[in-house]
Amino acid sequence: MGGDPIEHRDQIHFVLRCALLALGSQLLVFYGSHLIPTPPPHILTTPLDDAIHVAPIWVTVYFLVFADWIGCVLAILFDRRSHARRFTAAYVIGMVISGVIFVVYPCTMPRPDIPGSDLFSVLMRLLYRIDTPTNLFPSLHVMITYFCWRGSMGCDRLPKWFSKLQFGILICVCLSILFVKQHVFVDIPSAIVVGELSLQLAKLLPEKSEE
Repeated sequence: MGGDPIEHRDQIHFVLRCALLALGSQLLVFYGSHLIPTPPPHILTTPLDDAIHVAPIWVTVYFLVFADWIGCVLAILFDRRSHARRFTAAYVIGMVISGVIFVVYPCTMPRPDIPGSDLFSVLMRLLYRIDTPTNLFPSLHVMITYFCWRGSMGCDRLPKWFSKLQFGILICVCLSILFVKQHVFVDIPSAIVVGELSLQLAKLLPEKSEE
């Protein structure tokens, strides 16, 4: 009862390797891209972005989605190994593509002053201090959430409602990055394009038999 302890331990090791590979690629791209000299940054603000007013309450979505990423990615990695491998490969590919774009075509954006003393305004100022307006195009926030949604769709062990929940979270994240003025609109479709391209490229990798 409870399964073979050795098999269970092996599964945990497999999940940890995949998780560390995904997280390592993300951290390397996010922080490593700042260490490489880049051309002058571009500003891709559109009239749509100018029409969207800052709404500090949306900073809660921006921060809370980190918890969703952890839970969702682990759930995907604990599914069948072939799916977990392709998910991890797509994640790494997406980070590599994004990192190249961050260096070759860096973007920035103006951000408003947040004068309020309420909790959401305080969190907004904290966000602006710890996350500079760089590495914007494509949005990693959107791409990772897109990976969670698409990855959950291919899982055998997750209920159908879970992927629907992830899609709802994806929509909320897309809105949050605009309302907290951390990204501009074009950062959203670019993230989805890079994410889907990465998923398709991962499918081209050779299959490995299930253990």
